[in-house]
Amino acid sequence: MRKTGLIVAAATAALTLTLTACDPGPTGGPPSAPATLAAPATEVAQLVAAARAGIAEAPSAAFTSAAVLGAATKDVPGSLSFDGSTSSLTMVVDGREIRVIGKKTFTHSPSVVPGKDWVGTDPDSADPIAQAAGAGVPALVKLPDLGRALVAIERTGRIVSAEQTRLGDLPVNHYRLELDTAKAPELFPEFAVPPLDGKPARTATAKLPGELWLDAARRPVRYAVDLTAGAPAGARGDTTLKATTDYRDWGKPVDIQPPPAGQVVDLAELLKKMGT
Repeated sequence: MRKTGLIVAAATAALTLTLTACDPGPTGGPPSAPATLAAPATEVAQLVAAARAGIAEAPSAAFTSAAVLGAATKDVPGSLSFDGSTSSLTMVVDGREIRVIGKKTFTHSPSVVPGKDWVGTDPDSADPIAQAAGAGVPALVKLPDLGRALVAIERTGRIVSAEQTRLGDLPVNHYRLELDTAKAPELFPEFAVPPLDGKPARTATAKLPGELWLDAARRPVRYAVDLTAGAPAGARGDTTLKATTDYRDWGKPVDIQPPPAGQVVDLAELLKKMGT
């Protein structure tokens, strides 16, 4: 198991660096926001319900994420769409694309297998190696994902403070949050430590700061989260992992489709060829 986990982690990390963008779709006018803000939510459940209701009225957007990974910084453009509380995304890192559709992830990697331009994962596969590969979604992909963010806020968060202010020229409700990973460690698998050298497995138990800005239509216009404190104790190197993501063009149509099946190679099959 240890060998499989290490190979999955290495393969996933390598694929994180080979991501690219898709057409954000036809243009359209987002619904206009009300002229005035409602009073800020006082409970997490109220905040998440408001954000989901705002998103439901205009269930697609473009975004730009400013991410910090260790000593590296990346500006990551992309777009997302929602189906209920689940989001699908396409994003661009270093000139390459990754798409997340439901639980499946597709990474544009034309140099991996001739004739197969995409590498896919499926955590719902019956194959344990495929499950492990599918669970290893890079944190960089998760950071702008509002579907994941709202679940994490709902299950682990508390409101530290709330205020009415402006983000540029836009009136917003600004929430400072704390996410307690111990309440739902399964939402933060990247910080779990497997059993090694006779030591038991450990899950994330950090309290992570976050911030969320909602406009008068209750649509998120910015989300910031700092996952750095969740890194396992003793992790080497710079463990900084955080991002601030700005969302715009709510309601502008977005079309995010899986790549043609014939162009996709399954990551689990690649891992098996590597000797897992």
